[in-house]
Amino acid sequence: MEIVVWSPWIAGLAIGLFVIFHFWLMGKPAGCSTGYGNFCGLIFKKVEYFRVGEYSNLNNSRLWFLIGIPFGGFLSTLSSPEPWHFSFDMGMYDTIFPQTDAGRAIWLILGGALLGFGARLAGACTTGHALVGGAMLNPPSLLAGTIFFVSAFITTRLLFGT
Repeated sequence: MEIVVWSPWIAGLAIGLFVIFHFWLMGKPAGCSTGYGNFCGLIFKKVEYFRVGEYSNLNNSRLWFLIGIPFGGFLSTLSSPEPWHFSFDMGMYDTIFPQTDAGRAIWLILGGALLGFGARLAGACTTGHALVGGAMLNPPSLLAGTIFFVSAFITTRLLFGT
């Protein structure tokens, strides 16, 4: 069975158009980290770190944007010609992750929590800084995007030596 993959330039153009369309439609830049913070704020209501004024309730666009990401992935799996199955198969990361499913789940949850904390601390996630802030030529976002990609490159070199 052949897997159909979008051409990178079409995918990049689609992401760029989405960023522009989102800003035009919502009047705000796209980004997931605020939605993540809002979600955590709904769970941990007493933690000041997660309270963000108008965004601390269910009726905000960034929270719905965050919910839409896994929903879009679910719709994609429904349209896939191959049957969907739950798996912790991580490809090349299998060599560095623990071998048990419980161990992998712990690492993935810990990594996701650290990613969310870091995005909140940096004021935005990679989407907010690199895509939206980069498109607006915002100097702090350009610096943050550069740091994200350089640290990812260095981490990959350290983990895999390639």
